Amino acid sequence: MPDLTALPIGWLAMLFLAGAAIVWFAGARLARYADEVSHRSGIEQAVIGVLLLGAITSLPEISTTTVATLSGNPAMAVNNLLGGIAFQVVVIALADLFVGKSALTSMVPGTRTILNAGISIVLLVLAAIGVMIGDWELPLGSVGFFPVLIAVVYAICLSQLNREVAAGGWVPATESRVERQALDRPEIGNARLGLAVALAALAIFAGGTVVTLSAEGLAEQTGTDTGIVGLTLLAVATSLPELSTAIAAVRLRRAELAIGDILGGNMFDVVLILLIDVLDGGPPVLQQVDRASMTMALIGVLLTALIMIGLVERRDKARLRMGYDSIAVLVVYAAGITAILSGILSG
Repeated sequence: MPDLTALPIGWLAMLFLAGAAIVWFAGARLARYADEVSHRSGIEQAVIGVLLLGAITSLPEISTTTVATLSGNPAMAVNNLLGGIAFQVVVIALADLFVGKSALTSMVPGTRTILNAGISIVLLVLAAIGVMIGDWELPLGSVGFFPVLIAVVYAICLSQLNREVAAGGWVPATESRVERQALDRPEIGNARLGLAVALAALAIFAGGTVVTLSAEGLAEQTGTDTGIVGLTLLAVATSLPELSTAIAAVRLRRAELAIGDILGGNMFDVVLILLIDVLDGGPPVLQQVDRASMTMALIGVLLTALIMIGLVERRDKARLRMGYDSIAVLVVYAAGITAILSGILSG
């Protein structure tokens, strides 16, 4: 990866904006492509959001965690992941602004997205426990127990995602009142559609990497603490693909696709802790992070639980163009970040 830290701040800012613009455009196109993949394959949009959008929009996180770990800063890599997970739930609240008078979570018709939220919470809790009690090294190498456990749980849950929901399970008492926007379906073959998805993914990876490297350069030149960088600036920078695709999906009235993208990316990002552990080669990475990381993981749990409550309760009313759950997410995130930064700066 190129080192951008020597560039002037003005150039770094322009690179950040250029990378963000690339990510925004590619993310908007990717949302349409994902909807078309769902339409042609018959796979539910919540599953497409997890498997396709979630993985692609996590490409900048893969780049960032790899660079940070190989440069000898695995703790910042973990903070970037956990900070990004929390902020990406905030993205759901921000996407709610583009819905209109209804709450975004009231538009989700089925139970699959609730299941995705539950899986996200389980994975985050496992990460928090690993930080809290201290991870221990497995005999096969310098990899901790909890990252491996998280990866195994993720794989098991992923294998179950596209199975039919049990007929006797929970169903909404009222149908969601969503008028989906009619789309002009692209008259292209499956091969060209796959190529279009791949090109959008490449653009997101390239743009997201530029955004991340320029953000790191800006942080280093301004002398910002690496813990703060991971939890805030890098977390926001690597969340731009999710923000772009979520807003585009909401504008298409594809709520399941939007929320599935966020939750799918969050599940995948927790698993990336294993990648950090493998690349680092030192003691288990969850032993190297501080209580700020554990706190951010628990904030991510709380934010995801608020979204899950909105999905179950399905209150259609909105204030300030957002549902009550989205407003609660913004308030909790702001309070949590303030508390974490106050602890870091005072320490």
